[in-house]
Amino acid sequence: MDALDLTFTRHDPAGIERILDAVVVPLYEATHADVIDDPFYSAARFAERVRGYVRAPGFEIVVAYLDGTPVGQAFGYALPATSRWWEGLTTPVPDGFTVETGSRTFAFNELMVLPEWQGKGVAHALHDELLGGRKEERATLLVREDNEAAQTAYARWGWKKVGKLRPYPDAPHHDALVIGLPLTRAASRAR
Repeated sequence: MDALDLTFTRHDPAGIERILDAVVVPLYEATHADVIDDPFYSAARFAERVRGYVRAPGFEIVVAYLDGTPVGQAFGYALPATSRWWEGLTTPVPDGFTVETGSRTFAFNELMVLPEWQGKGVAHALHDELLGGRKEERATLLVREDNEAAQTAYARWGWKKVGKLRPYPDAPHHDALVIGLPLTRAASRAR
């Protein structure tokens, strides 16, 4: 799959409501079929989380289209100085690591691609499209411990594990990863 076949749309908080039910939630349902029966991963809970993310500063979503059909999406926001993002850490990190300024860290909340388009470069193209223009010093994301495909891809793209984090009391533990911004050419080209 040549990433040049993809087109992208960007949406800020004002535009997300127009596509939430028609694009964002259906993509989530199609990409999380393996866990959607778990209440934490339900479509309703996901939509609730998205509506919370939208209120955060610097929220942005990128949707990838192939021939006019949405095939994936990625979104996140800048962690504010008052962020509680790191409160769920269950492993130690260096002093000052969790200090946020509002411009230090971009929280990369979600990256999802329809199953039939996985392994064809769509995820990496979305990743680079969303992070490519960010002004923060670094980005962070959480990935399920058992999501081996995502763990492998993120490592290949230059992300480093910094610890374990439980984002909500009823959530499973996730690996917390970080990457420096702007993306380097070597990391951007890694497949």
